Formats: sequence, structure tokens, C-alpha cells
Amino acid sequence: METTRPAAPARANDRASTWASWLMLLLSASALTTNFGVHLTLLLVLLSLGLLVRRGFTDFHRTHARVLRYIFLGFGGFVLVTLLRMLWFGHPINVMDGPSRLLFALACIGFVGILRPNIRLFWVGMCIGTIVAAVQGGWQFVVLGEERVTGITHHAITYGDLAVAMGVMSFCALSDFRGTRLAWLPPLALLCGMLAAIFSGSRGAWLGFLLVLWPMLKYGSRMHGKTMRWVVGLVLLACAVGYLVPQTGIAGRAADAVSDVERYYSVHDASTNVGTRLELWKAAGMMIAEHPFAGVGRENFRPTLLAFEKEGRLQHSIALTYSSAHNDVLHTLATGGLLDLVFLLLMYGAPFVFFSRMLHHGPQAAAAPALAGMLLVILFVAFGLTDVMFWLMRTQAFYATMVCVLAGFCLAAQSASNASQVPHALRT
Repeated sequence: METTRPAAPARANDRASTWASWLMLLLSASALTTNFGVHLTLLLVLLSLGLLVRRGFTDFHRTHARVLRYIFLGFGGFVLVTLLRMLWFGHPINVMDGPSRLLFALACIGFVGILRPNIRLFWVGMCIGTIVAAVQGGWQFVVLGEERVTGITHHAITYGDLAVAMGVMSFCALSDFRGTRLAWLPPLALLCGMLAAIFSGSRGAWLGFLLVLWPMLKYGSRMHGKTMRWVVGLVLLACAVGYLVPQTGIAGRAADAVSDVERYYSVHDASTNVGTRLELWKAAGMMIAEHPFAGVGRENFRPTLLAFEKEGRLQHSIALTYSSAHNDVLHTLATGGLLDLVFLLLMYGAPFVFFSRMLHHGPQAAAAPALAGMLLVILFVAFGLTDVMFWLMRTQAFYATMVCVLAGFCLAAQSASNASQVPHALRT
């Protein structure tokens, strides 16, 4: 297959499009390097709704309603259920902080699809943001001597997971920079994402990367040719070297994981990292067995843990200090039951199907954002095996915003492709 660099989607040549392009650069560059980047972007997008209405916001969503309906149902339905739970159980209004970002992020689809910002600025920001995040982590690891760095997230797992996600998405832009002076940026960003994962000590980040290798090679090779295979091979080599070098701590954490599992099942030691997770999973299983349909309540995970401990059904351990089950599916079932699980599966499944169809049937210009979106979904599903991705506001906002922005770029490319074919169809 031809691996020439695809043309960027056509876009309106006006100030709004230019401003949108720089906003996308700000979003991707600041998502993991600041505490305000994603939230500021969502605020500016919401403030732009008046402009978008005049440019056909309603018509855009009516045109693409069929392909977007399940994404809107997943994100919007989760927010609606959260609101109803808050009103029914009298929860404080701050329970809407994280879910509200899912609703706000949906506006990014129309924002990008209508204004058609320059996607290359988005990719440049993604690469820069990943590299800077790795530098921040390197400073904490090397200079400050932190064993597990957190970047600006204050959470080592979140930092490692999001760094890998940004590195992988950055690499999807390889063909957009082919033949330019910035051709080195995507490979460097991918390597920096892997390096940040080493600094964080996040095992889930490495698991996620291993799971996206196959789709990266399968679809990326069509877009990038042998370059994709060479770079992935080099990253795997770097991973192997990192495992063999004791100073990275990778081999030590892998050995600790095996030891923790053995200790948990032999002497029921829940004081280790993995032992704590296993104890949390056990507790979540008990909650699911007793409340399979509605769960114990999203705000009641830790109180239920403490109740189990008082009843003698859980041992007194560090696990009692946690407010999540450290597994997406188990936590969702335990706290929200089958209803919440349906929306969780929609929030992962609907974007995956959208990006997969766009990758197979969309125009060439949509291939890079579609691949990035597909890999992002796979990564978050993998991260969710050892963490709860829709529990922290940062991960909720990051996932929803990136999914919607990438979906918007796909639809912008499709609209540009359809528009370029109309004159030809009229001539025939």
C-alpha cells in the first residue's frame, strides 16, 4: 500500500479555524504537563457554542447522528444516571464534577468537525506534551530521587498510563510529518511515553502497551510502511534493555508482583501492592454477589469495606483505606450494578466501533486520528484491568476529550473528502 503522506483535511480559511487549531495545540501539549489544560480547553469550547450554532452545529449533528448516537448515549447516559442518583440519594453536587466533563467533551466533536482545525498542530502539541511530561518525570526520578514519579498528576499510575497513551497516539501522526523537518517528533514522543512509564513504575501502562502492539503493527504498517515495524521493534528492544537494567526497577517490580500473589494466597498477606488489589477485588466480588443490579452506591465503596471488616469478613489491612476496587469492571459492578456497567461498556465500545469503521471505510486523511482513537480505547480498557479509569476526574476528562476531538477530526476529514467528490460527481 502506498505510504505517501496524506493531505490535511480542507478547512475554513478564517480566524475561527486558526483559533481552533491553536486551541487543539494547547489541549494536546498541556493535557499531561499542566493541571488546567483539558479543563481550560473544554471551557473555551463551551464558550464557542454560540459561534458553532451560527455555523451549523445542529445540522452537523443531524447529519452525523447515526454514527455518533452510541457515543452520545454512552457519555450522556452515564451523566444522566449520575444526576438521577445524586437527586434520589441526596448526594452532594460535587459528585457531578467528573461526569460533567464527559458531557462537556461531546461538544468537541462538533467544534472540531465544523471548524476543521489543522490536525498537524494537534499532533505537534501531542508530541511536545509527551516529551515535556517525560522530562518532568525524569527530573523527579533522577534529581529528586523519587522511586515512583507522578509528574503533575500526584498519582504514579495515572502519570504512567496517560504518558503511554500520549506516546502511542503521537506515533500515529508519523505519516503526517513524513518528509518534513518534524519527522523525528512522533518516534521520540513514543519513546518518551515509554520512558515516563518506567519512571512511574506502572505495570498497567506496560500491559496496555503490549496489548496495542498488534493493532499498531496491523494498521500502522499500512499507513507508515516499514517505519512502523522498525520503530516498534526498537521500542521492544528498549523495553527488554530496561528490564535487564536493574536501575530502571522494571525487573524488580515484575518479581515483586509474582511474590505478592504467592504471599496473598499462601498467608493471605494483603499489605503488598498486588495483595492489596487482590483484597479489593475480593471485597468487590462480595458486594456484587449481594447487590448485583444496583450496586452498593458509587459513594459507598469504602464504607462497605469498613462494614465488611467489622463483620469479620475482611482482614484489617491497608486495603481498607481505598475508595475504589482498582479494576474498572469490578468497581463499576460493585458500586453501580449492571446499569452502570452497560454505560461503561458503551463508553469503551461505541468509540472503538466508530474508529474501527472510520479506519476501514473512511478517507485516507482520517486514518491517523482513527488509529489514535482506536489505540486510546484499547489502552484505557487495559489500564482498567488494574485501575478505575472513570473514578479520577483527570482520566475521565482526558479520555472523553481525546475521544471526541479525534472523532471530530475523523468527521472533518470525511466531510472534506465528500465535498471534494461532489464536483466530480456533477461532471459525470
